[in-house]
Amino acid sequence: EKLQSFYMNRGYADFAIDSTQVTIAPDKREMYIAASVKEGEIYTVSDVHLLGELILPEDTLRKLVFIHTGDTFNRAAIEGSSNAIKGLLANIGYAYAKVTSIPKLDKEKRTVDLTLYVEPGKRVYVRRIVFQGNTRTEDDVLRREMRQFEGSYYNQAALDRSKIRLQQKGYFKKVDITTPRVPGTDDQIDVKVKVEETNSGSFTFGVGYSQLDKLILSVSVSENNFLGSGDSASVSASKSYYQTAYGVNYFQPYLT
Repeated sequence: EKLQSFYMNRGYADFAIDSTQVTIAPDKREMYIAASVKEGEIYTVSDVHLLGELILPEDTLRKLVFIHTGDTFNRAAIEGSSNAIKGLLANIGYAYAKVTSIPKLDKEKRTVDLTLYVEPGKRVYVRRIVFQGNTRTEDDVLRREMRQFEGSYYNQAALDRSKIRLQQKGYFKKVDITTPRVPGTDDQIDVKVKVEETNSGSFTFGVGYSQLDKLILSVSVSENNFLGSGDSASVSASKSYYQTAYGVNYFQPYLT
């Protein structure tokens, strides 16, 4: 696979591995691997076609094609183009879009006529967003971080952003998002968000000494997800020869 990718990304469109052989030395301490390869010739792209059901204007899709007429054949650029088009369609509801690359080789001219065939499929809606694993954190704490909404078109970029926002909260060790189809339908999915909670609190105790304050004792307790509400709270106290200080902090990020 590594050999094939190396050659295919450098213009060798008809590269092939004829055979591979694995042999063991008589002392059974070494192994020999022999690969018989057929390099072929370097091909250039003669034309690039976009066919199929083009939901978006062709000019818009053309901007996501990373290989052009006259370029050296490059499989990575073709796969990148297919993935970029699928990603754009996924952001407007076409969750199961397919983009098939069909290269047509002219061995005499050493050119490739490339066709990208687009099959968007049905536009998909999100029926329900379900949270799992949040035994301590309230559902609305997770739901307010979601950028994908129930009843709206599926949007891969919104799901990716939702996952990042949940991870940045610091309440969860792991966040997984899956999108199973709704049984009996072909245009609805559910979004299942499975989280693994982690400790979000801390306890700090300190001892110090200075010539002015003499012995200094301090202690603090903080919780970034107080009672699963998504609010942060902390209590602190410090005492020295000259002064005693207490502090209480409560922060509600969605007060307004």
